[in-house]
Parts: sequence; C-alpha cells; structure tokens
Amino acid sequence: MSEVRLSKLMSEMGLCSRREADRLIETGQVFVDGVAITQLGTRISPDSEITLSTAARQKSDRLMTIILNKPPGYVSGQAER
Repeated sequence: MSEVRLSKLMSEMGLCSRREADRLIETGQVFVDGVAITQLGTRISPDSEITLSTAARQKSDRLMTIILNKPPGYVSGQAER
C-alpha cells in the first residue's frame, strides 16, 4: 500500500482540515502508532493508527457543524452578540 501525507489522511478521515492538521502536527499533538509527529509532509501508511493529544480532542469536541435543508420561509441565523 502506498504512503500518503499525514495531513491529507487526517482530512480524508474527517478529523480536521489540512490546514488544521498541519498546525496540530507542528505543535506535536498528532501521534502515529504512538509516536509524536512534528515534521510537516510526513508520509504514513493509510492503515497506521492516528491519535490526537487530549487538548486537540477536547477542542474538536467543542466544535459542531450543522447542515440544515431549510424549507421556504424558515429563518435561521446566529444570535447577535
């Protein structure tokens, strides 16, 4: 099996965007098979185990994307701050 860039694989798995993956990698918050990865462009086997640090997992747990198929006349938005 050919190796792929870690950030691309993370994005394809739905963990985060490629840009966010690069930031997590640079800060040492991504582990491949238990080893911290800090080098951008690292290539790994697609069947490797990817884990995130506790801080990175907690941050992603707070984010949510909602997709809504709005019928005509339905109003949606964010409350003003």
